[in-house]
Amino acid sequence: MKYDVRYRLDGASRSIALDSEADARTLVGLIRQQGPEFALSWMKRDVGPKTATVAEYAETYIASKSGVEGKTLDHYRMFMRRSIGPWMGHLPLNMVTPDTIAGWINEQSTPTREVEGKLPKPLGAKTIKNRHGFLYAMFQHAVQRGVVDRNPCEGSNMPSSESREMTFLSGDEYTRLLSFIPVQWQPLIQTLAGTGMRWSEATALRPGDFDLEAGVVRVSRAWKDSQAKGRYLGAPKTSRSKRTISLPPGLIDVVRPLVEARGELVFTNRHGNAILQQTFYKEVWEPARNLANGRPAFKVERKHKDHWVPNRGGVEWFDQPAPDGQKIHKEPRIHDLRHTHASWLINAGVPLPVIQRRLGHESITTTVDRYGHLSPDNLTLAAQATQVAMAGALPEIEA
Repeated sequence: MKYDVRYRLDGASRSIALDSEADARTLVGLIRQQGPEFALSWMKRDVGPKTATVAEYAETYIASKSGVEGKTLDHYRMFMRRSIGPWMGHLPLNMVTPDTIAGWINEQSTPTREVEGKLPKPLGAKTIKNRHGFLYAMFQHAVQRGVVDRNPCEGSNMPSSESREMTFLSGDEYTRLLSFIPVQWQPLIQTLAGTGMRWSEATALRPGDFDLEAGVVRVSRAWKDSQAKGRYLGAPKTSRSKRTISLPPGLIDVVRPLVEARGELVFTNRHGNAILQQTFYKEVWEPARNLANGRPAFKVERKHKDHWVPNRGGVEWFDQPAPDGQKIHKEPRIHDLRHTHASWLINAGVPLPVIQRRLGHESITTTVDRYGHLSPDNLTLAAQATQVAMAGALPEIEA
């Protein structure tokens, strides 16, 4: 059976017959992405042993990733299905060029082709970098095994990005926001802000993880999720994320009743089950944030559930937004409690390596890049220290 590929070259309609459907699809992909002249020259030359296609090798590469969490593998396959596969999945690995990668990057920023029956949304720079990182690692894997002799992702020009602004709360702003959190949820918020833990870590804590007499808590696990396993408990994000955190004295008193209750988890929903972040955000965090900014708790008035009501002497808390002089004028995410915790430590002069260990960052570089700018006083201190060292060569008169 023959497969005809029709194309245009020099203003004329042409066709070429191929013996296999796979070769026909490869030729069509090359014509679309790199032009008919390049595609035809490839068809005529001896390219050596045929390599696996990008889609085939991607699955081999994903399957080889031992020790990687299920959710990460799900993301890799999603990259292939929605983004990488439609653009170059049919191409043999040795036919992917830097121009192919550049075309793919541009397509992610400004989609022109439908995927799964619809035109994809433009992707942000960070998302494109994440997917490019997967591609780079996959081709590097192929290079190391002699499948291809170069990585076409080397030297790619990536789109610039502006990382989402972190929101830092002062002590007063945090206290005002906390006052709008229903009492039953305040210990969880206090723990997030008082330890800098990630949500997935704090909501996985067991009573045995606390040593209240020593004033510490041990982080050894976190919530994960994947298509294969669903939601499950596993190791924290990185090896450094397994850590022991000292507790502020006031926080010890807050969590003691929950720890001594000896339930399976320290923080649970009203049914005694694990707390889901999305539900907590919609039912607790967002309403409280609205109130702290002087807005009604909910955009649409609705009947409240009984377990939301008791907070302020029986008054329905969503009816009492902050007055003008007490608004926080900030829109923090739950994760910003972690950033806020770091900012408090920096303002108190805690060294960055100590903050790194407390937050569980794998590298001090992460801590410096993320929070180093929060301490402008350190720049002045650095200049002053340099002046002291160079005083002999740079004498000055002090009034």
